[in-house]
Amino acid sequence: MRRWLAAALLPLLAGCADPVVPPCTASAATGPIVWVVDHGWHTDIGLPADELAGPLAYYRGAFPGAQTLMFGFGKRTFMTAKVETAGELLLGPVPGPGAIQVTALRGTPAQAYGGTVILLALPPGGVDKLSAFLWGAIEPSQLGGPRLISEGLFPGSAFYASTRGYNLTYTCNTWTVDGLRHAGLAVDGDVILAGGVMRQVARVKGACRTSPS
Repeated sequence: MRRWLAAALLPLLAGCADPVVPPCTASAATGPIVWVVDHGWHTDIGLPADELAGPLAYYRGAFPGAQTLMFGFGKRTFMTAKVETAGELLLGPVPGPGAIQVTALRGTPAQAYGGTVILLALPPGGVDKLSAFLWGAIEPSQLGGPRLISEGLFPGSAFYASTRGYNLTYTCNTWTVDGLRHAGLAVDGDVILAGGVMRQVARVKGACRTSPS
């Protein structure tokens, strides 16, 4: 009976397991790509600077010399101010205005961050659609450029006002999947946590894991 139960449950357990993402090879980056970075509780989208299309190319001039531009969404007051107490941490999920953090990297995300970094190949037209999504997520200033809120928490980063607010049903991780879906990738926008994002992107055809060179 135990052997029968084990045989019956094994396929179910395998379906619940996180997918194994193979390491990237040299041929993995032959066309437009996007990186998804897992920071533990928060996810970011990264694009090579030379891929930025349309108005989003503004950031090539704003951050000269950058190889990669990272984009992340979150609650404005939570992202732009250092969290110093447990009470402030508990208030993080409370709805409020959103912010987009833009971070310029001199190298690749895998060289800059310690978390999981997954590379995805974009479908035809995907880089234009993703660039349009990212630019549309940033509130314009009266002069027409992106509305800057403040400098970032470290050199090479800045916070911009977002066109939409943050709440428990639309988090930083929901925003990440929303952007990937707009780019034409096979992901579902119904996620809340970073783990849900990474499980979805791991199942995208051709997904691979990058590591520092």
